[in-house]
Amino acid sequence: MSRTTPFRYAVVDLETTGGRPDRDKITEIAIVIHNGEDIIETFSSLINPGVSIPPMITRITGITQEMVDDAPPFYEVARQVALMTEQTVFVAHNVRFDYQFLREAFSDLGFTFSRPHLCTVKMTRKAFPGLPSYSLGNLIRHFGISVNSRHRALDDALATSRLLELILEKENRIQPQGITAMTREQKPPAHLPQDLYDQVPEACGIYYFYNQAHEVIYVGKSKHIRRRLKEHLGSINQKAARLDREIACIDWVITGSELYASLLESYEIRRLMPAINKAQRNRNFPAAIYLEPTTGGYNRFRVSTRKDADDPVNVYASSRAARAVLESRVDQFSLCWHLTLEHTPGKPCFKHHLGICLGACVHQEPPEDYNARTILAAASLGHELEGHFILVDSGPSNEQFACIHVENGIFQAMGIVDNDIPQTYSGIVEQLTPYPDHPEIRRLIRQYMVKKHIKRILRPEDHTEVIN
Repeated sequence: MSRTTPFRYAVVDLETTGGRPDRDKITEIAIVIHNGEDIIETFSSLINPGVSIPPMITRITGITQEMVDDAPPFYEVARQVALMTEQTVFVAHNVRFDYQFLREAFSDLGFTFSRPHLCTVKMTRKAFPGLPSYSLGNLIRHFGISVNSRHRALDDALATSRLLELILEKENRIQPQGITAMTREQKPPAHLPQDLYDQVPEACGIYYFYNQAHEVIYVGKSKHIRRRLKEHLGSINQKAARLDREIACIDWVITGSELYASLLESYEIRRLMPAINKAQRNRNFPAAIYLEPTTGGYNRFRVSTRKDADDPVNVYASSRAARAVLESRVDQFSLCWHLTLEHTPGKPCFKHHLGICLGACVHQEPPEDYNARTILAAASLGHELEGHFILVDSGPSNEQFACIHVENGIFQAMGIVDNDIPQTYSGIVEQLTPYPDHPEIRRLIRQYMVKKHIKRILRPEDHTEVIN
């Protein structure tokens, strides 16, 4: 009997600098895509964690500092990780560890990583009860799984994939509870009419969930609204259970543009303060990066809580996000780790040992040379957007396009414009709806411009060319 399931599984294994997702970093990642019967794709890469690897971790994994020095940082592989795991069930041995580390890594980049997930520790306990141990090493020995290098990401992911196959073979006779729950038939929430549930479109846009009192309880966005609705209701967590109990009505706005949907979602969450959007509605950018002089004459960067009277370089949703952004500038501008994130003067920083820091920590580089680079780094941190332009993206239909207007680096307006009449820069601007600027909005626009090729129309007095 075929073991193929309706799911694709992303079997993931990570190696890290330690056991705390809020503090430690990823040093290696491996993903094995499995259709329930065969491996169909693999990916693995060392990751430069941006921090020192403790000797104990090197002894366990065999991954040294030298091995990761030239490896890509996580943000360079994040897009591939997101695309490979999209529309999959995330599987790992002790899934909480790997899943939380990836969620933190994406959160540091300003993204939310969310996938349905299964733990092969729990699944093997149910499928093969009574074994003396359910650690991966002991299961490998018990089932005779061939492994070349334990505690390396790809080998452990391949071993976990084989373990998944054994579980699915057993599942032909006794289905594990987690898989049964995910394969159950999707039904609309108790208070949502079936005909309205059936009308939810498979389109890009934002959606609103209402309760019986017709209060908006959740606002979201998706490239595929109907698919996202099914994911909400098909998850096995408290949020899904609450949505199933409370959703009585659904509304949506088709945008066609992912960027437009992201901006509109951000604005609507701040405007409506939906009860279930707790994480997004509390994003008030309380953290900031500051640039200030030291008594030794060197400028230093500092991450701290923002105050209204302050003049920070930029503001962020959390101190962790601010530190992650600042970390990315250390290598780019050859900054000193002790003058950016660690603040322990008098000793050479580990970036100096790597040849990145030019010696400001031990006064080998003149302050004026170092400070000149801090000014450039601060400018890079502070200018998420620059100039005057209109971004043009796909619209709800082939006869429309979405436009986002930025003036002097500040978000001004957006709207859907018909493309059947000649358009000028000022003519497009007049058709757009003004919206308030916000750091989150600027961050979303900047991220989208970096990730995707998008048409940009410059203001005529600045440039006459349309940049495609």
